[in-house]
Amino acid sequence: MTPESVIQRLRLREGQIFLALTIIIAVIAGLAAVLFTLAIQGTQHLLFGLFPSPLRLILIPTLVSLATGFLLVRFFPEARGSGVPQTKAAFHLDNGKIRPIVPFGKFLTGVLCVGSGHSMGREGPSVQIGAGLASAIGQWFRLSPERIQDLVPVGAAAALSAAFNTPVAAVLFALEEIIGNMNAGLIGSTVVASVTAVIVERSILGDEVLFRVPAYQLVHPAELLAYAALGVIGGLISLLFCKGLLKLRGFFLAMPRQTVVFQPAIGGLIVGVILIFVPQVMGVGYEYVDQALNGGMLLRVMLLLCAVKLAATIISYASGNAGGIFAPSLYLGATAGGVVGMLVHQWAPFPTGAPGAYALVGMGTLFAGIIRAPMTSVFMIFELTQDYKILVPLMIANMLSFVISRRFQPQPVYSALLEQNHIYLPEPGAPTGKTSWKVKDVMTRNLEFLGEHSSVQEAWQAVTNTTTTTFLVGAQGHVVGSIARKTIEQALRSGHGPEPLSSFATRQLTYIRPEEPLELALKRFDANSGIAAVLSSSENGRIDGAVTIDTILEFIHKKPA
Repeated sequence: MTPESVIQRLRLREGQIFLALTIIIAVIAGLAAVLFTLAIQGTQHLLFGLFPSPLRLILIPTLVSLATGFLLVRFFPEARGSGVPQTKAAFHLDNGKIRPIVPFGKFLTGVLCVGSGHSMGREGPSVQIGAGLASAIGQWFRLSPERIQDLVPVGAAAALSAAFNTPVAAVLFALEEIIGNMNAGLIGSTVVASVTAVIVERSILGDEVLFRVPAYQLVHPAELLAYAALGVIGGLISLLFCKGLLKLRGFFLAMPRQTVVFQPAIGGLIVGVILIFVPQVMGVGYEYVDQALNGGMLLRVMLLLCAVKLAATIISYASGNAGGIFAPSLYLGATAGGVVGMLVHQWAPFPTGAPGAYALVGMGTLFAGIIRAPMTSVFMIFELTQDYKILVPLMIANMLSFVISRRFQPQPVYSALLEQNHIYLPEPGAPTGKTSWKVKDVMTRNLEFLGEHSSVQEAWQAVTNTTTTTFLVGAQGHVVGSIARKTIEQALRSGHGPEPLSSFATRQLTYIRPEEPLELALKRFDANSGIAAVLSSSENGRIDGAVTIDTILEFIHKKPA
């Protein structure tokens, strides 16, 4: 047997093993997504019952969020929020490696947060659960980093397919959002996983559809103008949602570090007060999406629900709870589209379709504007309707919403959420493979911190006998900025010796991660400050090292040709 034939047989065997793992992961991820859905429904029923009192509506989100806040800080820091950004970061920056405890933590905290009334969705957490299980299985089988990375979108597609019952849209979401490449070579594996998972879901929950979708009909060509108006409105609402979410989340992130445990409870208290007056925004809320699709709501009710759902979702997510924005975007789209449909139906000088058709298009429109996955949006609505006639108005509305949202918020919301945590994804086409140099190859772990509350005189005494040119101000778990040696010397010579060092520190500090490609980190490196802090991969907020001009120059001189 020739060496070439041996290599060929080994490659064939590896492909067979990967296909078998794909099917196993699809079954496990599908079961996990179904169990996650049932657990949320059961928890919500257990905690609230049929007719909860106002006191119960306030106390349950607050107290449960207090418990989940502790779990998220102490045990599962990666489980905050949607889970989609964390999955993208693991795929692009860490060869798909996700701690095996993460899917369990996401399941637990997601059930508690969404089940306790927070206005959040289950699809995003399902994506992280599926991806985490796939990564854990790959690590257990000791697969290569490349193969573990390949399994992440497979698990994500399987879980989303089972959670939302749209296998084609799940595949597109994995390619469009997680991988970021519609031409990825993993399309075959994701298709197999998605179809397998939806078979598992339907064998357990039956073939009942998620929504009772009305039949679509374009009554008059002039209706396309109304759908264009819906696209513009959807883009503006998407923009308001993204801007509001990032702004409020930035406010919570800027709060003192010791308040992180209590921040989810602050959101829970506010959401609890909202639920007293508008309980329809509780949890996932797909039953109200169904009503909007089928003409079961009044105009003013849909307008109210759209506004309140937007505010409640922003508060729930920004305060640090575990849950997604996939379902809220569909809720917002159905209610906003329903409002536009009713107004057009009442006032248009030409015959129009039912308001439910506008609610259906509105779902895709808001999804395209908020999530920024336009292809997924089109195929998702098509899978729900199985009607080609809806494609033209849907694409018109989606395109306008997407363009408006991107024009005024250029960065997609998932990427912006990561960057608020100092995690930066590589640009499309940037090297991310095993062979590219990483931050950890350049960083130094010999850190020299200067106390935040020390004086300029004390700081100068501490740095006199060192050759370091730039220092971090603060401590390993709490850095407030950086300061150059020459800045300390100038402040001392100017007579500011007794003043606190923090008054002269540079507050705009660059943060990078050890697994980030060096090319990406250097693009953000601030040559003026001369230092970038390297965040720990295992402990949230901890500084494990630093990249300075000196370490970069040393690396360049030592790097192999």
